[in-house]
Amino acid sequence: MGMKKEKRHKIAGGLQTGLEKLRTDGVPIDDTSAGFVNVLNAHVGKGRETDLAIISLLGGIADPAALEALTSLETTVADKESKREIRRSLYRLTQRGICSPETGHAERSTEKPVYKLGPEIEGYLSSVDGAGGRLVWLAKPEAGSGMQLLQGAINDREGLVRFGGALIRRKELRRMAQDIKEKHGVTMISVPWEYADQILYEAYQGAKTSQPTGTEDFASLRAVFTSAKPKDSPHPVYSRLSLSEIRAGAWRESSRRLLEEVEFRLWILDEDWIQPYLEQAQDAQGSRLVLNQLQKEERLAGIVRDAVREIFSGERGKIFQRRMEDMALYLLETQREQQAQLALAVAVELGEGLGPLDISFLTGLVQKSVAFYLSREKEKAAEETSLIVKP
Repeated sequence: MGMKKEKRHKIAGGLQTGLEKLRTDGVPIDDTSAGFVNVLNAHVGKGRETDLAIISLLGGIADPAALEALTSLETTVADKESKREIRRSLYRLTQRGICSPETGHAERSTEKPVYKLGPEIEGYLSSVDGAGGRLVWLAKPEAGSGMQLLQGAINDREGLVRFGGALIRRKELRRMAQDIKEKHGVTMISVPWEYADQILYEAYQGAKTSQPTGTEDFASLRAVFTSAKPKDSPHPVYSRLSLSEIRAGAWRESSRRLLEEVEFRLWILDEDWIQPYLEQAQDAQGSRLVLNQLQKEERLAGIVRDAVREIFSGERGKIFQRRMEDMALYLLETQREQQAQLALAVAVELGEGLGPLDISFLTGLVQKSVAFYLSREKEKAAEETSLIVKP
């Protein structure tokens, strides 16, 4: 056992030495583009350590050209350590969906029974932040090598913002979730993997449409889990809560209590959504007409009603419906069933388009957002005034 450990250290040392030599030669070893394969091929044969490093780097390039280069090296290298590194790199490529038909068939035939020992794919979801952002994870056990992880940061208006893939141990997955909870107060809840994949895929499609560059590698990373287009299925929260119960009682009035939950405290509507009503609110507050306080409050209330009716309808209403569905599931998984029912009641009402005017949560959110942006404008004006130098 000691000899094996010593050998592994020796291989790792040679690999590190090779990477340093490549870096010294000006090779951008962090590059994972398809074009980098040709750069690496040009350095093959300059030394055993650099060959080891090249083989390892090829395993991180999700492109058929990397597979071709590794297959070619497999027939030319002689030492056992390089051949082992080639097998590891080829395996890494198969995890990202890059493999020859024969290899792919072999992987499926040998690994499928192992996956039956536990869940094939796991899904995880964070709470929704005030701008509509979430973290989404897909995790899949890999036979004898830990878990394949796909991470995505998505926004329901911008699509897929960031993503990445890694092969990690389960204890690392738990540590990552714990770090997020300790640093940000956010729990990664378990969700059906099909739903996690669905929202990742939708975000990817949205980002690909709005900004074509930067999302090219997502499909190959996702192919480790599935290559099929997700089915359009109901949100999983609807199988967990009774629709007849969630809208029983005075839920419209009670829904305002959601704003007291820690996850909702930082929710502020996007500025471009609320901007058309800010000038109206400013005019109402600083009107030259002789208005008493009650009249000013009535005018502001009318502006808020207009904002609620217009913001939470159409496409924006659908966006907000999904936010509230996700939050309902999150609240349920974090042991807050009553709050989950209120959140889902709001989502259902938005989905049915019956009118959001008397939903106190939405009214409170608009009021809070208007107050936030008006306060920010006052602070900005005060700062600009303070910079004026009086003669």
